[in-house]
Amino acid sequence: MPPVSPASRSSAVITWLVVFVLLWVVSTVFAIYYYVDGTKTNEKLEQVSKQYSEVLPASQLGSEDIASLKNKKTDEASGYNGSMSLFDVLKKERDDLATVVGAPQPETAQKTATDTLATAAAQAKNANVPSLPSNMGDAIKSLTTALLARQNEVNSLNAQLKQAQETATQAAAQMQKNQEELTKGMAAARADAQTASSTLESDRAAKDEQVKKMIADNEAAQKQAQEQLAQAQSSISDLSKKVEADQRVIDQLRGKLGGKRANTADSVVRQADGAVVRVPGNNTVYINLGSGDQISPGLTFSVYDRVEGVPALGESGTDENLPKGKGSIEVVRVGAGSSECRIINQQPGQVIHEGDLVANLVYDRNTKYQFFVYGDFDLDNNGVTVPQDAEVIKRLVTQWGGKVTDKINADTDFVVLGKEPTILTPSKEEPGDPIIQAKAQASQAAYDAYQEVKRQAVDYHIPILNQNRFLYYVGYYESAKR
Repeated sequence: MPPVSPASRSSAVITWLVVFVLLWVVSTVFAIYYYVDGTKTNEKLEQVSKQYSEVLPASQLGSEDIASLKNKKTDEASGYNGSMSLFDVLKKERDDLATVVGAPQPETAQKTATDTLATAAAQAKNANVPSLPSNMGDAIKSLTTALLARQNEVNSLNAQLKQAQETATQAAAQMQKNQEELTKGMAAARADAQTASSTLESDRAAKDEQVKKMIADNEAAQKQAQEQLAQAQSSISDLSKKVEADQRVIDQLRGKLGGKRANTADSVVRQADGAVVRVPGNNTVYINLGSGDQISPGLTFSVYDRVEGVPALGESGTDENLPKGKGSIEVVRVGAGSSECRIINQQPGQVIHEGDLVANLVYDRNTKYQFFVYGDFDLDNNGVTVPQDAEVIKRLVTQWGGKVTDKINADTDFVVLGKEPTILTPSKEEPGDPIIQAKAQASQAAYDAYQEVKRQAVDYHIPILNQNRFLYYVGYYESAKR
């Protein structure tokens, strides 16, 4: 390779320098141009971005709502097409909603919906429909439910109305039928009335004659009745006099009967039934009554001193001078000629000896005495009288050989009376209490019945024994307390 000269070398450097400067100038011009163009482009981009952000933020461009709007553009059946912008889709939805709501202008759709909902709520309230929700969808559902309920009510009322109409129709038909029958009956009655009117005149004369005859017969019968009444009054007067005379005779006979009745104080009450024949001790005694004397285990006797004997009856309606004797015994074993007895009561300071007398007012080996038992008794001496205790006394009488009668008559030997009833007197604080008044009346009736029994016993001169005197005379006083 030949050597390069300095001049050639300088020329090449200058050429390259010129080319470099030209390239730099051109690049600088292009840079300035692109810078200015980029600045304008950025300004336009900022302006467009600002405009889009007023409509839709860039962050929501990929949201599901935007995707849904894009999908709606393909629904040509609903009036959309693929060339429509998303804004046009929104406008169409607004217009369609305004049409559904019934707004005259799309811009007034919300106000129209709010006003319609308020009007519907007010009307629903007047129709007794519960308050409507604040949104139209739920409000429409509530109104639909209420409408269905009202429709059901209307259907039910229509059915009831139809049934009522049918019933009314049947009733009207029946009424018409009844009216026709009534008309026929009235026509028949008018015919019968005319017939009766024609025969009335002929019957009236005959009836007048019958009435005159009846009046005459009545006057005759009345006169005869007055005569019979006068005779009856005369007979009644005579009978009254006879009754009074008979009553005086009865009273005299009762007096004689009382005077001739066996003196119970001597012949019955004071008559001993047996005697103590042996006293072996250990609360055991033997009496001279056996199986042939009609006694049985359980029979009780009062024991009296052999010298003093059985005490007299005394004031039989009181507890004064009770015939307590030495004590009382009870038959426990019956033998052929004697019976073993146990001492069930022994008076303080008294000792039972051989020869002491035993007696039971009810028992008699030869006679059945008749007893009339009446009233409430207190056998256990607890202060409370009960009617059941009267049955106990009746049972003892029949068990020991006596006879219980259901009324007082001339054959009654003894009357055993319970405690005299007390008359209940209402206090000042309870004068109008019906329960207290009823109790007071019942107590008065019981007192009157008790006094009537006493009066009858006195009239027949029958000895009266109260509970304690009776129990002492039969030797049962201590057993009753137990």
